[in-house]
Amino acid sequence: MSTKSRYVYSEVIQSCYRIHGRNTLLNYADYDIECDMEGAELMRIDSEEKQHLIVTYLGCESISEERFLKLEKIVENQNLRISDMENTIQEQEVHIKRLNERLKYMAIKLKNNKIECKKPDWWTRKRLLVQPTVMQSSKIGFYAYMSQNEDSPSKHHTIIFDVQKTNVGNGYNPFSGLFTAPQDGLYAFSTSITMLNHYASFDVVKNADVQGSVFVDAGGVSEHRSSSTTVVLALVQGDVVFVRTSATYVPHGNIHSSKDGRSSFTGWLIQ
Repeated sequence: MSTKSRYVYSEVIQSCYRIHGRNTLLNYADYDIECDMEGAELMRIDSEEKQHLIVTYLGCESISEERFLKLEKIVENQNLRISDMENTIQEQEVHIKRLNERLKYMAIKLKNNKIECKKPDWWTRKRLLVQPTVMQSSKIGFYAYMSQNEDSPSKHHTIIFDVQKTNVGNGYNPFSGLFTAPQDGLYAFSTSITMLNHYASFDVVKNADVQGSVFVDAGGVSEHRSSSTTVVLALVQGDVVFVRTSATYVPHGNIHSSKDGRSSFTGWLIQ
């Protein structure tokens, strides 16, 4: 709404009118001069009642605009919630994919075990009568590291150390980042995480329970910093151990892994 002299032009009602205290007849010729060619027809205000109605209408326009802004804010908040839900769904899909990979991995191991457990021949049966106890392997251990940086991981995100250097006992899966205990025993696990100019918290998890945590604080300019932690866990066959970002602390920045410094995960059977 614009005003010139005592004349008012409203873009909402597209009319030019005069605020006055008494009846005053306006000619169309007055419109061009007073309203400066605003582009709408002249509306004559010939009563206080009409003037009151116009003022009331313009007030409603202001109230409607305020309601529109509130609705716009509500829609914006809803869009943010939808975006958060989409991110959660995406993380769940990745987690389901990793679980499916783990199931395939375990199915292959089970199939191989069935092949190895064929009916023994006469000589084997004879030896089993002499040595009925089968000793478990004492050689289980793995070492793996990340082949490259991981950019902006989210909360509750499993870290995948995809370069497998050692995997005696085949307990570690470089596709899912999970170690599955091949047998009962006492195990040690250690992880080292490197960051550049950023900071985050990481957990060592057994099945669904956090067993240890480590915080990397490399907040300075051009600052590389590594942090590590070691845990000793009693596992039964089939227990799963892995490293993830904290479920409660939002990580800031990227995990660094290069030839100058590797983010790694390792574990071995103690006894």
